[in-house]
Amino acid sequence: MNWIRKSVGTALVVVGGGGVYLTMTTNLISKLPADDDIWTSKSFVHLNRHRNPTIQDYAWKRLPLSKVRPDLGDDEEAIATEFCRGVWAGCAYIPQRILTTLSLKGPKTKDQLFDQQQLASSKYELGTRFSDQFEVVERTSNSVTIRAAGSPLEPGPREFDGILILTAKVNREDRTVEVGIKTAFFNSVAPVRDGKMPSPFVVELLHRYYARALVDSGARRLTRSSP
Repeated sequence: MNWIRKSVGTALVVVGGGGVYLTMTTNLISKLPADDDIWTSKSFVHLNRHRNPTIQDYAWKRLPLSKVRPDLGDDEEAIATEFCRGVWAGCAYIPQRILTTLSLKGPKTKDQLFDQQQLASSKYELGTRFSDQFEVVERTSNSVTIRAAGSPLEPGPREFDGILILTAKVNREDRTVEVGIKTAFFNSVAPVRDGKMPSPFVVELLHRYYARALVDSGARRLTRSSP
């Protein structure tokens, strides 16, 4: 079962109980511009070599730097790492974290991260694998690119494939930081001739609420009130 289908149950909870809150406190772009750097990223070009139709969005939140924990300051690399920790060790990911731990943790995945403590302390360096659904495939000073939607143990093409780019962008003039998750999902197996998307629209819609929830969870870890 791929990542986005596993997230449907979580997204249903989010839509039912917190959709209004997430809409008011996070931002979403459902169609990325043609010149967005995701389209020329090494991972996207390599994985979506057939240039198939893509589910795409960018969920983000902006915080005043005055609310960011003093130990992080305006260091984009530190903020990006801590944002990742908040996303994957936070409350929004709890149902999926439990599900993947129960169903996918075993001898073959013993070198992967599964529990909350591991995800909360990881540096998300290149090659980090977790939940048997994600692998860090690129890392810059302010972003972490993760291949999603399938087991890292099966690195070949997938009917449902994709990347997530978690970023932190500091605006020192405005004294703010923007953190977000950029998403691109596609079929990487073979050329799609009929324009069909890799999943139904309802799943795409639910994913967007889930992405908002993950961003909100990640942002909470950056604030002074975070544990």
